[in-house]
Amino acid sequence: MRKVDIRKALEETGALRRGHFRLSSGFHSDTYIQCALLLKDSKMAYELGSALKEEFLKKHPLAVDTVLCPALGAIVIGYTVALALGCDMIFAERREGKLSLRRGFKIKSGERILIVEDVITTAGSVNELLGICRDAEATVSGIACIVDRSSEQKEYEIISLLKMNVDLWLPDDCPLCARGLEIDSPGSRYAH
Repeated sequence: MRKVDIRKALEETGALRRGHFRLSSGFHSDTYIQCALLLKDSKMAYELGSALKEEFLKKHPLAVDTVLCPALGAIVIGYTVALALGCDMIFAERREGKLSLRRGFKIKSGERILIVEDVITTAGSVNELLGICRDAEATVSGIACIVDRSSEQKEYEIISLLKMNVDLWLPDDCPLCARGLEIDSPGSRYAH
């Protein structure tokens, strides 16, 4: 699947939204990407997982023992990437605001982990997952996502199917707040 197809699919499924949003990171933006709307189509989810596997292997032909993703948003894409790679998939969940392994999931020392996200903006969840891997003395084979909307340079490479440059503002600097536009908080951290 080509990058232009990903953007078109995001638009056609309503996964790419415009408005005034508070992201899980706390930043504000005029763009929100709800990959769940894209991934509800099982054929599309499988195609994206296969495409992400291919992009990863092009750059890092490394073995992967386990795909690790954050719950809830990345579980479907994490699963389809693991399915394409023929490996296990586990996920971390928020407990008291911090990602941790639950449900009996464990990472062994030396285990080769591919971290998979649906959308990366500030890489906050990715950094938490990297910490989980470090604590377990695992090897991180790579980091992959459907959409990379991060703008800062990272100490690691992010493999993505689509790179998007999207504005982010701190709440006090948000021009949409200054105009009095109503804000939507669709991310799971702000759901009530």
